[in-house]
Amino acid sequence: MPFSRKTTPLRRLPALALALALAALTAIAGAACVSKPTMQLDHAEITGIRIAFPPSLGILMTIVVNVHNPNSYDVAVRAVRGQVVLAGRYPLPVDFRADGDGVWLPSDRTTQVRVPVSVPVDLGLQLLRETLTSPVIPYRFSGRADVTATRTFRLEADDYSVDDHGVVARNQIETALGILR
Repeated sequence: MPFSRKTTPLRRLPALALALALAALTAIAGAACVSKPTMQLDHAEITGIRIAFPPSLGILMTIVVNVHNPNSYDVAVRAVRGQVVLAGRYPLPVDFRADGDGVWLPSDRTTQVRVPVSVPVDLGLQLLRETLTSPVIPYRFSGRADVTATRTFRLEADDYSVDDHGVVARNQIETALGILR
């Protein structure tokens, strides 16, 4: 019987598996080089009253952060942690956990991420008393975001940071509390 160079499909299987494994490792290594999204505070708005359990009443303040994803693939913000300091002296915790897989950010685009913060009603009233002559209340938001890189490989990285200042309109707090001037 003459010698044949033809390989059986079973003999090709290990070579095919090795090639697929190398391709997957190369893709993962490339995806692991995640460029950090940049985060910049856009604005804050008072969006209403929040009633929670255990019984508590708060003013719902939403901080809007512009997040630019410079990568060639989508990334997701899973969580944002940190604090908001109102009027330079009233710190409030920020602990936002996105639903599902997170807030997905398309590649090479800027997307707004909305982070809710509950301001206790008594603090809102205190801020209104302290800022009678000012139309705005200053705040500082400093925090970190946890990000998942790529929908396929789900590579996770944490500590993408933001530290920025802004103002919220005093009349938004008045409206949320039902206070008319």
